Amino acid sequence: MQTKTAKHLSLTTGVIITLGLSTLTHQAVGMEHAPAPLQTTIQYTDSVAWGALSGYYRFPNRAAHIRFFEQNGQFVAQQVWDGRVYPLQRTGALVYQSQEEAYKIEFIEGNAGKIEKAKILDRITLEKVAYDPTQHVELTAGQLKPLLGRYRLEKDPSMELSISTKDGKLTLTQHWDNQTLVFDAFSPTVFFNAELTFPLTFVVEDGVANELICFESDQWERVAHD
Repeated sequence: MQTKTAKHLSLTTGVIITLGLSTLTHQAVGMEHAPAPLQTTIQYTDSVAWGALSGYYRFPNRAAHIRFFEQNGQFVAQQVWDGRVYPLQRTGALVYQSQEEAYKIEFIEGNAGKIEKAKILDRITLEKVAYDPTQHVELTAGQLKPLLGRYRLEKDPSMELSISTKDGKLTLTQHWDNQTLVFDAFSPTVFFNAELTFPLTFVVEDGVANELICFESDQWERVAHD
C-alpha cells in the first residue's frame, strides 16, 4: 500500500472547494451549458417550511458545505467556501431550483420525518449537519478525552495513528512518518485542519469513540485508549 500523507490528502479533498455549483452542474449533466430555467407559476412563502429545510449541509468529502436559509423573504442557497448565494424557488413538495440557472435541489426526509439530506443536480447527496462550519468551538479536556487513543485502518491493519491533545486542541499523529496535525473543533465529534483542508469525524457510541473517519472516507477502528 502506498503511504498516504496529509499533503496528498489535501489535494484530493480540497478539489470540490474550488468548484462552484455551475462547474458541478456541467460535470453532472455532461453539457457545456446549464439547462434553461423552468418556468413556473407556483409561489410559496411558507417560512415554517423554510425553517425545517434551513441549515448547513455537508458534501460527501466532508470538507465543503452549503447553507440553506431565508434571506430578505427569499429562500436561498449559499456556498460556504466562497459565499455565493443562489435565490431558490419551489417546484415541488420538497424540490427547489435556483432561479437563474435551474439547478435542482431535492430535500430528503429521514425516518423521523425530519429533513436529513439534500440531493443536488440529481447526483450529489449532501448530509444535514448540526454544527456551524464557519465557527470553531472550544472543547474541554473532558469532552476531548473520549476521543483519545490509537486507531488502526480497517482495510490495512499495518496503518495506525494516534489522537491526543496539545494546548487544548486535538492532534493527530501518523505513525508511519510521525507527522502531527492540529485540528480545530466544529463540534465534540467533528474537527478540521484548514491548512490542509483535512476533515476528521469521530463515531461515538455510549459516550466513547470507537471509530474515526479521515483521509476522505477511510475508517479507522479504535484499538487502544489513552
